[in-house]
Amino acid sequence: MGPPNHYHTLGLPSTPSGQHSTAQDVKLAYRRALLSHHPDKATGLPTPAPSPRQSPSEHAAARPTVDQITLAYKVLSDSTLRREYDRELSLSQHTPSHKGGGGLDEAAIGLEPVDLDDLEYDDDKGIWYRSCRCGQARGFTVTEVELEKEEKTGLVVVGCRGCSLSLMVGFGVVEADEQREEG
Repeated sequence: MGPPNHYHTLGLPSTPSGQHSTAQDVKLAYRRALLSHHPDKATGLPTPAPSPRQSPSEHAAARPTVDQITLAYKVLSDSTLRREYDRELSLSQHTPSHKGGGGLDEAAIGLEPVDLDDLEYDDDKGIWYRSCRCGQARGFTVTEVELEKEEKTGLVVVGCRGCSLSLMVGFGVVEADEQREEG
């Protein structure tokens, strides 16, 4: 069993990439989770019943700690950390090593797979971009820095700047020697 899911820790709905939760939703969920799980505050509040598949000890172990709640809030309230967490979460849940082994399933995680060559390139700003169906002309942008970070995987997940849609951008790294041979 891996680390707890930050969305589940705060009791937020499970949506593709969790991006339908606003900053206010995250803050309220954080406060609610602290009140219901803090040892000094939780005495008068009802605790959720264990699921039929859980033993009482498993149920107690499944309850998040204050540290886990605080970490979940820290990650989900920061837009950069949240985007990275969402990407890692979606990739870890849908890799071939995952039970079921079907690889990435864009319908299940709300991602549209595209190739970097399908995006437009802005020479002045040094970014690749694509419009989104929400109307943002440059809703999806990819920078060279993002590509360098994910050089080993050849995959970058970017969210739209205007809505909750995401693109999974695949790319291949071309070494300088290979470029000279092609030219």
